Amino acid sequence: PAPAAAPPAPAAGSYVVQAGDTAFRIATRFGLTVNDLAVANNLYDPRFIYAGQTLMIPGAAGAAPPAPAGRQLAVSGQAQALPLDCESRSAVDWAGYFGYAINELEFFNGLPASDDPDLGFVGSVYGNWGQLPPGAYGVHAGPVAARLRAYGVNAQALRGATWPALVNEIDAGRPVLVWVVGHVTDGQPYLYVAPSSGNATTVAPFEHTVIVTGYGAETVTVLDGAATYTRSLAQFLRSWGVLGNMAIVAGP
Repeated sequence: PAPAAAPPAPAAGSYVVQAGDTAFRIATRFGLTVNDLAVANNLYDPRFIYAGQTLMIPGAAGAAPPAPAGRQLAVSGQAQALPLDCESRSAVDWAGYFGYAINELEFFNGLPASDDPDLGFVGSVYGNWGQLPPGAYGVHAGPVAARLRAYGVNAQALRGATWPALVNEIDAGRPVLVWVVGHVTDGQPYLYVAPSSGNATTVAPFEHTVIVTGYGAETVTVLDGAATYTRSLAQFLRSWGVLGNMAIVAGP
């Protein structure tokens, strides 16, 4: 008998689901949202995909790119000086990598105060970790990037950043400051409307910052104060996603 015909190759702009894949992981790999993937494939519930299924990748020109080999940058840090000033500690360590020597307490004292974390530091820096605004909380990427720029650092605040964008930064030799939950753990987002500004923003208990210093095919390495540790890519993406994939990058 004639040999069985080989199965047809996936069409350009498509991806064949592999065992262990999730819609979130596939979407992140291609710089998409899960909704983008669901709409392109008429998925009623993107949680239910299966190995061997062919998904259309909007805007892609072929199958999935090969998994990156990985890279690790040498970034040093110190433990934070105050109970809730992780953003200032991460910022000065991140700036230090680029050759800027900034005092942590001086940096913190120059941040604006606000009940809106998108505009300034919320609550007391001596408060207990894990609260939500308007209690002791912290500050989001915008004010931290602005404070870094006041020192001459090329700092750009991002929301909705993608994992491929972070990989590109690491590959270019630039670590990335990111907002996560706890020590890169799972968390719960909440919508908060600041009384003073009326601005609606996403907040989370145990909001925290770390510096992404490296990655492997399925791992992410971060600098958290003075500690360096590794998390699975899936765990990092869940934690980073709680606060909307906030980051500060140096850019080209």
